[in-house]
Amino acid sequence: MTYSIKLRASTVLFAGVATFALGSCTGIDDPEFANTRAGAVIGGATAAAVTIATGGEPGQIAGAAILGAAVGGAIGNVIDKQERELRGDLAGSGATITRQGDRLIVTLPEAITFDTDSTFVRPSLQDDLRALAGNLNRYPNSTVDVVGHTDSVGDAAYNQNLSARRAASVTGILNGSGVDRSRIRSFGRGETAPIATNETAGGRAANRRVEVVINPTS
Repeated sequence: MTYSIKLRASTVLFAGVATFALGSCTGIDDPEFANTRAGAVIGGATAAAVTIATGGEPGQIAGAAILGAAVGGAIGNVIDKQERELRGDLAGSGATITRQGDRLIVTLPEAITFDTDSTFVRPSLQDDLRALAGNLNRYPNSTVDVVGHTDSVGDAAYNQNLSARRAASVTGILNGSGVDRSRIRSFGRGETAPIATNETAGGRAANRRVEVVINPTS
């Protein structure tokens, strides 16, 4: 069977496989399970494509798609649950939670985390960071990047150092609350990754932040 014939055959097979895999997920029509649906489709498609590329027959392609969809859906389901719990854990803290694909990003603005030029986490946020640590401990199959950011005011080298020390302070609380240090990378990016203009006070405030990026590993 030629590659093009296999590809056409696998398209039909995968359509059925994806329907089967998605249909087996409890609550799959719930908007909160968006990652479950996406994970199932992407996982199945990726597995099928790899099998095609390596010369698999239609039966093997279908099997790979079923397995990939199941694994992808399971990962997505875990992320959906973790995000929902995390929003509850950090409600009212001032932290924001966004989802980028299979990653969760917790953004801690400077205004709620540090005094100006300080690297000491405000006592009012420390309990929230412990709640974040509890969430990470309940969902151990991830790595965590803690990344400090500043605005562009002042010396770039100073800003880089400040951002790294702030990231280290947040990391210290997570680690002290039981998150395995081997899961965490801590570093600063100074003024190099703004999310808003540095020409306004509001933009500079948005840029002064620490991001906790949760990356699933399985």
